[in-house]
Amino acid sequence: MPSLRRHQNTAIDAGLRQKKLVLIVIDGLGRPLFDRAVQEGVAPTIAALIERGTLHAPCVSSFPSLTPVCLSAIATGRHPDGSFIPGLTWYRRGEDRFVEYGSSFNATLVEGAQMAINDAILNLNHLHLSQRERTVFEVVEDAGLVAASINYYVFRGRVRHPLKHRAVSALARRIGVFDAAYGPTRFHFGDLFGSERTGAKPNLGVKVRHDRHAAEVGAWLVTRDAFDLMLFYLPDVDMAQHRRGPDGALPAVAAADASIAAIVAAAGGLDPFLERHAVILLADHGQTAVRETCDLAPALADLDLFAGSLRSDPTACHVALAASNRVGMVYRLAGAPPSRAIAGRLERLDGVDVSAFVEDGAFVIRRAGVELRARRGGSDRDPRGNAWTVTGDPDALLLVRDGALLASVAYPNGLERVACLLECVNAGEVVCSAAAGFEFRDAGGSHHLGGGSHGSLSADDSVVPLLTVGLDPTPTLGPEPSITDVHALVRGHFGI
Repeated sequence: MPSLRRHQNTAIDAGLRQKKLVLIVIDGLGRPLFDRAVQEGVAPTIAALIERGTLHAPCVSSFPSLTPVCLSAIATGRHPDGSFIPGLTWYRRGEDRFVEYGSSFNATLVEGAQMAINDAILNLNHLHLSQRERTVFEVVEDAGLVAASINYYVFRGRVRHPLKHRAVSALARRIGVFDAAYGPTRFHFGDLFGSERTGAKPNLGVKVRHDRHAAEVGAWLVTRDAFDLMLFYLPDVDMAQHRRGPDGALPAVAAADASIAAIVAAAGGLDPFLERHAVILLADHGQTAVRETCDLAPALADLDLFAGSLRSDPTACHVALAASNRVGMVYRLAGAPPSRAIAGRLERLDGVDVSAFVEDGAFVIRRAGVELRARRGGSDRDPRGNAWTVTGDPDALLLVRDGALLASVAYPNGLERVACLLECVNAGEVVCSAAAGFEFRDAGGSHHLGGGSHGSLSADDSVVPLLTVGLDPTPTLGPEPSITDVHALVRGHFGI
C-alpha cells in the first residue's frame, strides 16, 4: 500500500507551496443542464464555486462526443488524432476485430464479453491510448507530485495496482482478463482497484451510486492531505440522462453537487477548502433527447458487412460499420466503394445529419446536399486560431464568416473536431453525425429511445461548462475553449 507521506515537490521551487488541484469531471452535464441546475437552486455547491471563480465561455467537447473519446481528450490534451481513441466502438485494423468499450450489453457479445472487459479497462489505457502522449497523472507524478484518480476510466499512470480483492484477482487470472493495471499513486476505481482502504461502501453499480462512492473516497483523501492532483469523476448524471433524458436529470445533478459538497465539507467548509485547493470543474459532453432511432446498416445492404471476428473474414468483407449513440464510422476493407460513394449512401438516411471523409488530401464535409472542403493552413481562421483553407459551401457546417474568421454556433469548433477524428489512425474512412433527435443503433441493435444520447457534432451534444477557481496563474482562455485545454491548465497550475 502506498505511503500517505506527502512526496517531495520537485516541480516547484523550495518555499513555494502551490495549492492542491481538484479536477472535477461530471459526465454528461452539458451547458444547458448545468445552467438550469444552477438557476433552479439544485446545485448550491457548484453555484458557490461559480461565485468564487471564473465560468469561462462555453467549452467544446471532442468529436465524437462520447465518453472514452472525451475522457481521453481531458487526460491527454488531445483529440482522437493524438489520443488514438476514436469512439465507444471501433474497428481495430491490426487485429481485424471490433473494439467495444461498453455501448450496450448486446454490443459486447459481438466480440465476446471477455474481450470487451479487457478492452474497456486494460486495453483502453495500456494498448489503445497513445504512448506518445502523457496523461495528466503521468505528467504530475513525473514532476515529483502525487496524483489521485477516483473512478476515472482513462487512468494510465506509473504505479502498478493489482485488483484489490484477492478472490477477484484469482478469478480474473483463471478466465483470462486483467488482474492489474497501471495508474497514479492514489488509484480508486469502483470496487476493482483501491490503493488505500478508505472505508467507502462497496460500489458495484447497484442503483447507480457511483457518485456517492466517489464522495466517500474523495473525502477520505482530502482529510489526509493525500494528493497534489485529484481527478474526481462523477458518472451518474450521464447514466440518468440515458434512462430519462436531459429533462429528467436534475435529481442526478443534485446528487453530483452533494458529492462535491462532501469533499468540501471534509476540508471544513468551502472557505477552508479553497484556501488549500484550486478547482477545475467541467463536463466531457452533453446529451440530447432521443425520439427516433436509425440503423445505418441498410445503407450498406448490398455490400459484405464485417460482423465481428467471431463471424466474419475481413478479407471477404467490403466494409466494417461501427455505430454507437449518435455517431457512426465506416471502415473500408477489401473492394470497398470510394469514401464519397459510402458517404452518399449514408446521407440518404433520415437520421444522418453530417458526413465527412478525406479526398485528395482535403477534409470533405457534407450536410443537406451541400459540401465544403477544408485543408490545414491558409488564411482562414477558426475561433481557436487554427489556420485553414476552406472552399465550397460554408453551410455544410453553418459557418459564418467575419473577415478571415469562420465560426459556427450549431457545430462549434467543427473544422478542428472533424479533422482530428479523420486524422486518427483508428478512425473509419467515413464518419457521420446523427440528426437532431436521432440515435444510431449499435452492433447489438440497442438504443436509448425515450432517454438521452450523445456523440454527434452538434452543439447540443458538445457544449459543456468549464469553471476554474483559484488557479495560479489565472487562466486566459479564448472565445471557444476546448476540453483539450484542461491538460495545459493542470500543467500551468503546477508550473510543469
